Amino acid sequence: MGVRFWIVLYLFMGFAYFLILSEWEKLPDGNMHVVMMDVGQGESILIRTPSDQTILVDGGPDYSILERLGEELSFFKRDIDLVILTHPDSDHSTGLSRVLDRYTVKNILMTGVIKDNPRYDSFLNEVYESGAKVIFAQSNNDLDLDDGAMLDIIWPLENMFGKSHKKPNNVSIVAKILWKDHELLLTGDIEKEAEKEILMQPIDISADILKVPHHGSKTSSSTGFIVAVNPSLAVVSAGKDNRFGHPARDIVSRYENLGAKVRSTSEEGRIELVLY
Repeated sequence: MGVRFWIVLYLFMGFAYFLILSEWEKLPDGNMHVVMMDVGQGESILIRTPSDQTILVDGGPDYSILERLGEELSFFKRDIDLVILTHPDSDHSTGLSRVLDRYTVKNILMTGVIKDNPRYDSFLNEVYESGAKVIFAQSNNDLDLDDGAMLDIIWPLENMFGKSHKKPNNVSIVAKILWKDHELLLTGDIEKEAEKEILMQPIDISADILKVPHHGSKTSSSTGFIVAVNPSLAVVSAGKDNRFGHPARDIVSRYENLGAKVRSTSEEGRIELVLY
């Protein structure tokens, strides 16, 4: 056999080894994996439970979410257990229409709030055609994520389906994921007005991990809210060198002064948290 045959064989074996190793690393390992994906100036979070239940929170500002999911999920995985759209802004909703087109999505959690946004409309059309079960967010509804994990919906207080709001950011879904001793608070793009209203409710919003509201904007992360959550880790989704200056330096300092470590995709790119 010629040299060319052996070169091709070695290359094939190397590729096969790489593929097997890559797939092996994506198998369930008994831990919960939370990945803040690098989608630029937007937001998308992938959560994989110990038995490989898959939750996608928001879809980023463009269609790069499909590439990011391809990097995180097994080549053979073609379903997502739960998609959460926190609110209809394009930097959170745009990629989800393609996700619904590519993957079989079993459940969709959303507010259903009205907003004039063509990309949001595209998402709604895909939802209608997908056949997924649609759940409209409302406070005090708990979703069982299996493996002993729960999703506690904190905000909005009432079902917003078919309703309008002058600031859709402030009816973003706020929810807490509880698993073992871990609590992860998801906050969408709520601003100080919503933070204040949440603080007025008899709700425990404390969490060891906080997804920082509104990309670390000065419109959010009031001192009272941070104190009530009391996170040890605050994670920001923002694009590198974005035109908004997210996360704001003052906000980062506020978290740090209150005892939280701050990590941001604007500096690190993809951020993965493994919860044991």
